[in-house]
Amino acid sequence: MASSSSPLFSPASDKRFWSTLRSRVDDRNVDPSLTKDTNSRGKSNRAKRLKEDSLLLLRGFDSISQTLSQLCNNIDNALQGARELAKPPTLTDMFHSNLKNSEPKEDEQHSKGLEFEEESKIGLKRKFDHSEYSDDNDSMKENEQSPRNNKMMKKAKNLAISMATKAGSLARELKSIKNDLCFMQERCGLLEEENRRLRDGFSKGIRPEEDDLVRLQLEALLAEKSRLANENANLVRENQCLHQLVEYHQMTSQDLSASYEQVLREMCLDFSSPIAEKEEIC
Repeated sequence: MASSSSPLFSPASDKRFWSTLRSRVDDRNVDPSLTKDTNSRGKSNRAKRLKEDSLLLLRGFDSISQTLSQLCNNIDNALQGARELAKPPTLTDMFHSNLKNSEPKEDEQHSKGLEFEEESKIGLKRKFDHSEYSDDNDSMKENEQSPRNNKMMKKAKNLAISMATKAGSLARELKSIKNDLCFMQERCGLLEEENRRLRDGFSKGIRPEEDDLVRLQLEALLAEKSRLANENANLVRENQCLHQLVEYHQMTSQDLSASYEQVLREMCLDFSSPIAEKEEIC
């Protein structure tokens, strides 16, 4: 009986049993540290990416602040130059410049006057007294000095008018440059404050999702999403109205055609009824 009965477990089935049991045990005894390692690696990769992005942002803000500081320095230099140009020259400076320009002309006129005096002295040949000669010289000098003074006054007047117009234009340019400088200083202060806040936030470990810039961007995106949703709802309503109008027109056209066919059938029945009665009589 024992030899005739087949064994319950063959070697192949035994190996299969133990292999399945081992695989199940291995599945049960999976090391949870591996999953933790994968999760920690993903988190570390994300943190590295966030750090790299934050460093790039900080570098960009640093470059912007440097360019703004250079621009402020250039504007300050331009303002200093404009102030120096806007300073009106004093009357003494104007007269000194006019006198310097008129000195060579006066020298030429003086030399010509000396030559004329010598010729007049030679031509007179001692016919006049010394008193008459001095009176003539005084009158000639006064006549020569009066047009010189008039010319100098005209030049000074024209120079004063031109300097006044130039000072007015420079004052207007200075006002516009001051306004631009104030705007750039405010913008630079805002950027510096934002840069400092970002540095403090990243050093303290604050997530970028909690940053004000990201919040403002999300608010803008949500507003745009709501606007698009409203537009979509309006378009859906218009589409429904158009579908209803089309269905109404289709129904009215079908009703008209059906009523017309019914009228024709009724007319045919009326015309055919007396013919059928005559046939029955026959």
